[in-house]
Amino acid sequence: MLSELPLLPDDLRAALTEFMAGQSTLVLATTGEQDGRPQATPLFFAADEEFNLYWVSSPDSRHSTNIADWDVAEAAIFVQTWDWTGIKGVQLAGNAEAVADDEERARALSIYKAKFPFVNDRFEDVIEDSILYVLRPSWVRWLDNERHFGYRQEFRIEPPERPS
Repeated sequence: MLSELPLLPDDLRAALTEFMAGQSTLVLATTGEQDGRPQATPLFFAADEEFNLYWVSSPDSRHSTNIADWDVAEAAIFVQTWDWTGIKGVQLAGNAEAVADDEERARALSIYKAKFPFVNDRFEDVIEDSILYVLRPSWVRWLDNERHFGYRQEFRIEPPERPS
């Protein structure tokens, strides 16, 4: 159960932030509520300080229509390796949706464009007119076979408190 997991500690939060900043691509996993079929797709992403994962996509893509049907999603971010001891990555699960808030969209696009500077040169108009999506994770698993085969730690992530 998620509530039984410990909260993500600050020292690991910093390590995961650094790890994700060094990776360009996540694999997003969604499921269609109507057909029950899974969908996994690679996407460029950017993350904020709360591990919200942002990507740009067409609302007509299968993963986007899955999110519109059922907002539960998971993502995997990992390094490319050909050695099992090099397997290192993060799995995250939570709720996904199109970003509707203008302030969040502007902040997320700023993070995205900083991570992918080529967007500013070649794709800014396309990105500005595209749908921005977010996965707001509540669970994270850190995998690191360099420590030992099958090493993993699981934590819950609580959203930041909003001022009332």
